[in-house]
Amino acid sequence: MFLPVLQGKGIMTKTLILYYSRTGTTDKLAMLLQQELDADIEPIRCGRYAGLWGYVRAAYDSLKRRLPDLETVNANLGDYDQLLVGGPIWTSYPATPLRAFLKANQSLPDRVGLFLTYGGHSPPEKAEADIQGLLPGPLEGSVFVSAGDLAQGLKLHQLSEFVRMFKR
Repeated sequence: MFLPVLQGKGIMTKTLILYYSRTGTTDKLAMLLQQELDADIEPIRCGRYAGLWGYVRAAYDSLKRRLPDLETVNANLGDYDQLLVGGPIWTSYPATPLRAFLKANQSLPDRVGLFLTYGGHSPPEKAEADIQGLLPGPLEGSVFVSAGDLAQGLKLHQLSEFVRMFKR
């Protein structure tokens, strides 16, 4: 767990965390957020990028802006007050499965937050702008965590601030 966040009083907000993770890094971050927010969680599934060749396809598709087919997401987005979406950054862009999901689903909750993981060489602000362009409204908040920082438990104060935005 990271820094404590005070829970607001009143009606509980129903939150869904929806994310894509190819290597497990974003999965770790999504699980941390899920624990702190007591949210429902569901991965975006896309078999196209598994294994070594999946890594190559991921880079190629990201650069070419090609969006993959996804497995069906089980959650009904209309059941939620807020949505946190997340994924890795590939070649300076959000992972193609995350982009494909957002492009195909414009009926999102009013409050949407973004969490991105990255290897350290891609500017997260560019990926954030790309996601913002796919949304029907503005992002409520964003957090970017490098794989190295997540593994070492660094920048947890940023996560605490992000959680505070969505914990009601």
